[in-house]
Amino acid sequence: MTERESTSRFIVASNSEPYQHVRSDGEINQEKRAGGLTTGLDPIMKDSENLWIAWGRGSADFEVTDDENKVTVPNEEIGYTLKRLELSRKEINGFYYGFSNSTLWPICHSFPHKANLEKDYWEIYKNVNRRFANSVLEEYKPGDKVWVQDYQLALVPRMIREEEPDAEIALFWHIPWPPWETFGIIPWKQEIVEGILGSDFIGFHTSWLVHNFLDTVYKLGGAANRGENIARMGSEKAVVKAIPLGIDTDFFSRTEEQEKKAKQLKEDFCCSKLVLGVDRLDYTKGIDRRLEAIRTFFDEYPQYRGEVSFIERISPSRSKVQEYKDMREKIEQLISQINGELRGETWVPIRYFYQHLPQKELIPYYIAADIGLLTPLIDGMNLVAKEYVATREKGMLILSEFAGAAETLTESIQVNPYNPEAVADALHQAINTPEEVQKEKFSKMRVKLNQMDIHWWRDRFLDEWELSTHGRAS
Repeated sequence: MTERESTSRFIVASNSEPYQHVRSDGEINQEKRAGGLTTGLDPIMKDSENLWIAWGRGSADFEVTDDENKVTVPNEEIGYTLKRLELSRKEINGFYYGFSNSTLWPICHSFPHKANLEKDYWEIYKNVNRRFANSVLEEYKPGDKVWVQDYQLALVPRMIREEEPDAEIALFWHIPWPPWETFGIIPWKQEIVEGILGSDFIGFHTSWLVHNFLDTVYKLGGAANRGENIARMGSEKAVVKAIPLGIDTDFFSRTEEQEKKAKQLKEDFCCSKLVLGVDRLDYTKGIDRRLEAIRTFFDEYPQYRGEVSFIERISPSRSKVQEYKDMREKIEQLISQINGELRGETWVPIRYFYQHLPQKELIPYYIAADIGLLTPLIDGMNLVAKEYVATREKGMLILSEFAGAAETLTESIQVNPYNPEAVADALHQAINTPEEVQKEKFSKMRVKLNQMDIHWWRDRFLDEWELSTHGRAS
């Protein structure tokens, strides 16, 4: 798709920054942050007038900024302005580790028993959201389009709207929105939803997340028109639609060098079938349940011992949080137990890597793996599933029915991640699927991925946003 032309200035506000500056070997290097957001928005942001506001947390971030904490990224020739907010340790603990990731994250992923409902976290979250909103307002000019990203900044749209009633504001919510019975336990639920409804347009990954959000608005006394996807509360009105985040499919085109690395991986693991799981360390990913399903698979289908190996790549996350340390220890103990029970002379059932790999370096693993096994307990999207499919012309994808990607990747084998027998049976089915069926399934999925890529997501969102602003006053 061609890059979108725009006559208005964009202001993006997000917790994560698109580029960070880090000090390494005495030098300061600029690094592009991995992920679809930067890939999707960079093409429309590359204009000196555009502005991205984010929390700066690179080791050298504030060594390269000016007196207003601004820096041009990625470079002066084709750059835009990145304005960094510096957060105190108290703000980081209360806003990021606290309310964002100890309250909203577990609630939105339907783990209410893990939620910390401390009022102090909420107060700091509000204060940091106010800092983001004020930072936008300092820069705002009539005609600017303000695009807020994700759950960390839920209050920002209304804070901006209160000061600039005619501003064009949109928000994309990248994680799940839970059923009312779960979201309703948050003491400050009304303020959160009112904050979000300061937007003209709100995007979610899937239709069931839109349904959950509209239901929440209704339960809080607002009006939810499901036919037109409109939410109203008091004087606020927003259009709410599903626009699934895509990937940059060109990035995942195979190279000769990646093919060679994939072949070497296959030889190193010395088995006829390779099954791959790639996850960030998080309780929502259901890694321990997946491991139990692998044990069940070898118990139910012992003929595959020595023939099938699993690779589990886990990217470190929140490594200073005790719960995540305990989670890692539990996973590693379980892998050790399974390998100890089942391993042969040269065969190891599960190869485990606890290490962050850049996306480019994951591609050989995608190419080498005959089967992708991605079974989160719940996930707003799961882009790894799309990345795996994008690298291959055949294979099989086993995907949790509770991942947002399941709504698009309907040719995958979809499973209940809480049912180890179902996952084991899906593995047996995948291993025995004829090659021509594999090719047909992957061909259909790849067509959808190419049609609904990251650039489609961006353009579709902007088009829907533009339509929604026309009807805001009605």
